[in-house]
Amino acid sequence: MGSGGTALGIIGIILAAGAIGFAFVVWNGQNTTNSDLDGLNDELNNLESDLNNLTRIIVVGIWNAFDENQDFAPHTYQNDWLLEFLNNKLNNTDYISVSNNNTRITLLKSGWYRIHLSVLLAGLGPSNIYLITIFKDGAIEFQLERYETGTSSVGYYNIYSSAFVYSNGTNYIEINGLATANFYVPLDLYSQLTIEYVVI
Repeated sequence: MGSGGTALGIIGIILAAGAIGFAFVVWNGQNTTNSDLDGLNDELNNLESDLNNLTRIIVVGIWNAFDENQDFAPHTYQNDWLLEFLNNKLNNTDYISVSNNNTRITLLKSGWYRIHLSVLLAGLGPSNIYLITIFKDGAIEFQLERYETGTSSVGYYNIYSSAFVYSNGTNYIEINGLATANFYVPLDLYSQLTIEYVVI
C-alpha cells in the first residue's frame, strides 16, 4: 500500500473512532435523559402525595331556616333561647346527629368541625347587647357574635361568622341567642348554618 492508501486508512480509523465517540455521546445522553425523567417522575409522585395529604373539608350539615326555641331551661325567654334548626338540606349521619327538638347537634367523629352561621337578627332595640354563642356540652365554647346597638333603634343585624370546634366523638353543640332585650330570627330570611368536618 502506498502513501495514499495509508492516508486513507488513517482517515478511516479517525472516522470510525469519531463515529464510536459520537455513538457513545448519544447513548450516554439518552441515559442521562432517562435518569432525568425518572427524577422528574419521582418529583411528580411526591407532589401528588403532598396534594393528597392536604387538609380536606367534608360538608356534613346544611340548614336554611331557624326559629327560637324556648323549651329548654335555662334558655326559656324571648331574650335567651336556643337556635332551632329547620329546613335541613344536608345531614350526613356518619358525622352528626340532631336531637333535642332540633336544637342540639352531636359531632359523631373525633376531630375538628367548622361551624359557620349566617343569620339575620330582628327586633333589635336601642342600647342593648346581643350575643350569639356556641355551647359545647352545655358550656360556652365560642362567641360567634357580640353586637351592641346605639341609642337609636336599628331593627336588624346580619351575622356572618364561623368557629372551629373539636369533638371527641361524643360532644354536642348548641347555639344560644342571649340579649338584654327580646329579639328573634326571621324563619327563612338570609339564614344558613353549615357544618364541615376537617380531614387532616
